[in-house]
Amino acid sequence: MENKKTVFDFDTIIPRRGTGSSKWDAVEKVFGSRDVLPLWVADMDFATPAAVTTKLLERAQHPIYAYNTHEAPLYQSFIDWVKHRHHWEIEQDWILLAPGVVPSIILSILALSDPGDGVIIQPPVYPPFFASIKDNDRKIVENPLIVKNGRYEIDFDDLEQKLADPQNKLLLFCSPHNPVGRVWSKAELEKIYELCQKYQVNILSDEIHNDLVYGEQQHTVFASLGMPVAKETVTFMAASKTFNIAGLNFSFIVVPCKRRRALISSWFAKLHINRNNLFGAVATETAYREGEAWLDSLLQYLEGNADTVVEFVRNRLPGVKVVKPEGTFLAWLDFRDYFTNAKDLEEFLVHKARVGLNPGKNFGSQGEGFARLNFATQRSVLLEGLTRIEKALQAIK
Repeated sequence: MENKKTVFDFDTIIPRRGTGSSKWDAVEKVFGSRDVLPLWVADMDFATPAAVTTKLLERAQHPIYAYNTHEAPLYQSFIDWVKHRHHWEIEQDWILLAPGVVPSIILSILALSDPGDGVIIQPPVYPPFFASIKDNDRKIVENPLIVKNGRYEIDFDDLEQKLADPQNKLLLFCSPHNPVGRVWSKAELEKIYELCQKYQVNILSDEIHNDLVYGEQQHTVFASLGMPVAKETVTFMAASKTFNIAGLNFSFIVVPCKRRRALISSWFAKLHINRNNLFGAVATETAYREGEAWLDSLLQYLEGNADTVVEFVRNRLPGVKVVKPEGTFLAWLDFRDYFTNAKDLEEFLVHKARVGLNPGKNFGSQGEGFARLNFATQRSVLLEGLTRIEKALQAIK
């Protein structure tokens, strides 16, 4: 692991238009106008760590990009990373390689449930959770988060009711939570597991944002609570959010239970997607081995951006509410004092404020009147987006 402290530049704007960027080049198609500042798709506007770029260029010098195999050093880089950063010890045999977290979730749902079974989610939540269930003939079962003292929490009474239904076979869990930014405590995780064990419901834990937590927060890997928990849990992780390499399509599934691992692996084989991106493997291994100092600096910058959002909203966007995220680089903005209709809010943000945010309604009915803002960008860009919202709100008063 790289431990030296280095100052990295996250302020210099790196033009992304014309690079095939979903976030920047799809703006006109998605929002109907090129004059919209994109603060939506959950990737970062920062350069990937230089060590990763160097290693990719080095590998690209070899002129053959054919089928590849993954050797022990790749697995070991991940094993070392989760032990060092998250105090979780895993074995290579537990690990499956995958082309992304969402495909992994889908294949795990297919492997561990039957058509018609219920899958519990906790909205407002990442939109592909809904599609992963519905599109594969499973039943979406909602356990909505509740707000207490300005903070999202789990409604455990409702969760137990949903878990008690024998038709509900899986809990699809988001940790840290996208979009509300909660980093779940160890006590909360233990309570969830106690209930899941009671009703024999397996846990699918999406932990793609696990490295992105702030201040005194500590991400607890669900499966790290102990081997009994680990055997009932499928964990999804990747370097993609952490190091801004999502376009290289590479992720990990950790499945300590041999039987469940075989079931999931069989679905990868059935669909012939059990080969992985050559460059994704190179980037991932390098990031885990050489990217720690960069990440530590990134977290400082992102927390500064989170503070900027909270301060700006509280001081200059009266009526808009936000809670500082404990993790992720996403802010969940509450516009309900201005807009009760999702369409009106979208119209305002796109055509009046000229900013591209993710509509809250996409995260479930609980997101009506909200919007998700991605603050993983240069602070000057972030302030420009917030100022656009401020001016547009002033115009409608």
